[in-house]
Amino acid sequence: MKKLEVDPKFELIEVTRFSEVLAKYPLDNLQSIKALYLPLLEQSSAQLINNVHVDIELLQTPERILGLVLPQANTAYPEESYVASPYGQYVDYGRYETALELGKLRWLNVLANWIFDVLGKICRWAKFDQVVLVDNLLFSTNLYPRKPDYDLGELRHFLQKHFPDRVIVYRSICPQVYPEWFAELKSSGFKVVFSRQVYLLDAPGGAHRRKRALDIDSRLAAKQKHLRWAFLENPDDEQLTRILDLYNQLYLEKYARLNPQYTLAYLKNLTEGGLIQLKALWHESNIVAFTGYFILDGVMINPLIGYDRSYPQKEGLYRLLTMETMLEAEKLGMLLNMSSGAAHFKRLRGAEAQLEFNMVYDRHLPWWRRLPWTLTRIISVPTIWLVRRYGL
Repeated sequence: MKKLEVDPKFELIEVTRFSEVLAKYPLDNLQSIKALYLPLLEQSSAQLINNVHVDIELLQTPERILGLVLPQANTAYPEESYVASPYGQYVDYGRYETALELGKLRWLNVLANWIFDVLGKICRWAKFDQVVLVDNLLFSTNLYPRKPDYDLGELRHFLQKHFPDRVIVYRSICPQVYPEWFAELKSSGFKVVFSRQVYLLDAPGGAHRRKRALDIDSRLAAKQKHLRWAFLENPDDEQLTRILDLYNQLYLEKYARLNPQYTLAYLKNLTEGGLIQLKALWHESNIVAFTGYFILDGVMINPLIGYDRSYPQKEGLYRLLTMETMLEAEKLGMLLNMSSGAAHFKRLRGAEAQLEFNMVYDRHLPWWRRLPWTLTRIISVPTIWLVRRYGL
C-alpha cells in the first residue's frame, strides 16, 4: 500500500471531520469504511445486525483508517454474536460447539456444561465484553493486511489512554496467515488466547486438485445441467432477500443463532459498496445456493454462504458451492480461509487445519478484569487437545 503524506499521529475521527479525513486515504480502505462502519455510526448496530450491540469509533493511522468496535457491555443481550462478544464466543458458542461435536461423550458434556456455567458467571461479573476490538470486520473470520502497516506497540499505548477500562483485542490471528502480526503483538505484551481451529486451502498451489473429492464433485456438477452459476453484479432487493433467506436457513436455522443475524439493509451496504461479491447458483429463475467473497491482501473468505435446505439432498448444493469457492480462489490466486466447522469435509478437499487465536492485552486492568482471559487460556489447553484429538 502506498505510503501517504498524513499526520503519523493516531487520532480518533470526529463525525464532523469524516469528509475531510476520508479524502486522504486509498479507495480500497474507504470501501470497507463506507460499507461496514459508517452505516453503524449512522444508526443502531442492532438495526443492521440483529444480535450485535456495539458502538463504533474510527481511528486515523498514517496508512489507513481502522474501525474500532466497542461492545455495549453493560447489558447481557440474548444470542449476542461471537463476532462482537467474547462472552458470545467463549461461553455461549463454546457451549453450543461442545454439545454439537462431543454430544456422544456424555461425561464430557456434563463436565463442560458445569465449566461453562461457572465461567459464564465469572465473565459477567468481570465485564468480559468490555473490550475494544481493533479492525474488526464483524465477519466470522477477520482479515488484515498481510503485514502490520502501523506500529502495534504505539497503537496499544494510544488505546490504553483513550479506553483505559477496556481490554484490547485483535480477533482471528492465525500465525500461518499473519506471522508478523502474531510475533509483533506477542512482543507488544498481548496474550495468546485460543479462538478456534480453521481450515486453509492453498488454492494457487492446487491443494484441492490433489484430492479425489474434487473429481467427484466435478462429476456431480457436470450432471446438474439445470443449474448455472452467475455473479450478481447489481442485485436487487428481491435477490438480496433470497440470499439472506438462504444464509439464515444455513447459519441460523441449521446451526446457531449466535452467528451474525444480518439484515437486508446491512447486506445492501456490503454489496453496493463492492465489499462482498455474490455468486449465485440458479435453477431456472430461482436462486438455490450462493457464496459471497471478501478478499484482502491475498486472502479470501466467504463469510456469506447458503443454500436451499428444502432442495433434494442428492443435488449436493453445499458441495457445489464449496467447489465453486475453491475454484474462484484458485482463479484469483488467493489463499482460501474456509473458517471452522465441517472438518472432515474440508480436509477431504485439501484444506489444512491451523489454530487461530485472539490476541489480548489486559495488563493495564485490575486482576478481576483479567481473570476471564486467564481462565480461557487455562481452558484452552485441554480444548486444543480435544480439537486435535477429534479433528474438530
